[in-house]
Amino acid sequence: MANDQILSVEHLCKHFVLKKSLNKEKQVYVKAVDDVSFTVSKGETLGIVGESGCGKSTLGRSLLRLWEPTSGDIYFNGENIMSYDSRQLRELRKDMQYIFQDPYSSMNPKMTIRDIIVEPLDNFHKEMSSKEKEDKVAHLLDIVGLSPDVMNRYPHEFSGGQRQRIVIARGIALNPQLLVCDESVSALDVSVQAQIINLLQKLKKQFNLTYLFISHDLRVVKFISDRIMVLYLGQIMEIAPSDTLFSDPKHPYTRSLIGSISKGNPRNRQERVILEGEIPNPMNLPKGCPFSTRCPVATDKCREQKPLLRPVGENQYASCFYA
Repeated sequence: MANDQILSVEHLCKHFVLKKSLNKEKQVYVKAVDDVSFTVSKGETLGIVGESGCGKSTLGRSLLRLWEPTSGDIYFNGENIMSYDSRQLRELRKDMQYIFQDPYSSMNPKMTIRDIIVEPLDNFHKEMSSKEKEDKVAHLLDIVGLSPDVMNRYPHEFSGGQRQRIVIARGIALNPQLLVCDESVSALDVSVQAQIINLLQKLKKQFNLTYLFISHDLRVVKFISDRIMVLYLGQIMEIAPSDTLFSDPKHPYTRSLIGSISKGNPRNRQERVILEGEIPNPMNLPKGCPFSTRCPVATDKCREQKPLLRPVGENQYASCFYA
């Protein structure tokens, strides 16, 4: 693992068993994440995009072992955390934090904002006095653009954008190295989205954070990400620097995603690719490329053989025979 890599994922799989059987061949399961490998450098923002159901959130939760992966290896700062026991995982939470999509559901409505933010400090910094914790909460609220005066209020008294700021304050309370942001702006108005994204950018520089930014909104991902990874049915279709992916997408699925969004001027769009065919049943994926049932350039080879992720340009990789 390179010195500048904070995260290295090798052949990660997360399968959900839908129908158990003593005979494993008769078990029915969904391959939510299937043989995913990638790396993340320190201080980088890796955007993860794809349609709903492609495995973005499952991947994020599996990386922190909030959901136990089926197989594969996850290296964080050079150590394989798949071998960690519960005590080691608990210590790891200080360095890896998760920001959920719905800030309201991730906060206890009966707890004050002070208690919500101070909870991780109670768990990991028992040596801190009550006054030190109070000062820390006030400082965190100030950092995310909220007045310390709000700490005795409850979650229901805040707007969606304010709740997201509170969740971010809690997420950075332990000075983590890695933050996984799971659709953290998708439920917000466009103007509030911009505020939260700008806040995340500021915090990244201030605390030297590394982000995994999960979203279905390519416009948001393009703005915040250094590199972008495109998922489809739990598999990587393409990884490239943000500018490269939008200017020269190699995979047909990536081209269809980018072609579906406006570039500011409604008349100025990349060539739009209309996808035909049906999304495969995740319990019965195609033998070859998972995108072959909808791909406009698919051949018999695509339907019979599974393409591997391979270099197709400078720091650009795609899982396609014809990229």
